[in-house]
Amino acid sequence: MSLEHDRITKVWTMRGCMLVKQAASALGYRHNSNQSSLRHLPILALCGLLLAYSPGIQAEQQPEYRLKVAFLYNFIAYTEWPDQQNLNLNFCIYGEDPFGEHLQHLWGKKTNEQEILIRHTHNIEDLSMYQIVFIPRSVMHDLNAILNQLNGKPILTISDSPNASLQDVVINMPLKEGKVTFEANIASAKRNGLKLSSQLLRFASEVYQ
Repeated sequence: MSLEHDRITKVWTMRGCMLVKQAASALGYRHNSNQSSLRHLPILALCGLLLAYSPGIQAEQQPEYRLKVAFLYNFIAYTEWPDQQNLNLNFCIYGEDPFGEHLQHLWGKKTNEQEILIRHTHNIEDLSMYQIVFIPRSVMHDLNAILNQLNGKPILTISDSPNASLQDVVINMPLKEGKVTFEANIASAKRNGLKLSSQLLRFASEVYQ
């Protein structure tokens, strides 16, 4: 491994460490000072990617959906809706909830002075009422019908299924080599009137135009 690669890895890891601390504060986690390893800290999307690509630190050291809740926070924080006058950002999970107890760390958190509220529904016709819709693997067989309900509306669609972004889901969180990464479909975002921050996109493993 080259000295230049070592230098870059060190810099990115140091940045990741700072972001980890900020992330922990944002979601209300607490760090146990007796545990020095980074793998015991929750990681938001940006710092999660910084660390995931550093040698020896893998997302699989975190429970998958605990880490994905942290990613969700950053996806919301770094998305701009055409009309952000609402006091709340309503986040909906359609169908089975894969996050379990980890989702409590997202409930009621604020971004840009807007509070994140979490809903669940099994009714596809309800989905257009929300600003963010998570599409779990259990309902991917209905993806075309789901997107037909949401396309063209200012709704951020998120999934964690293989090739979901290629099927017009705005953000997808696939596991790659045991690491949680994310892909973004800018064309889908634009059709829905959404703007994804360049600060977020720079850490995406794939960006589809």
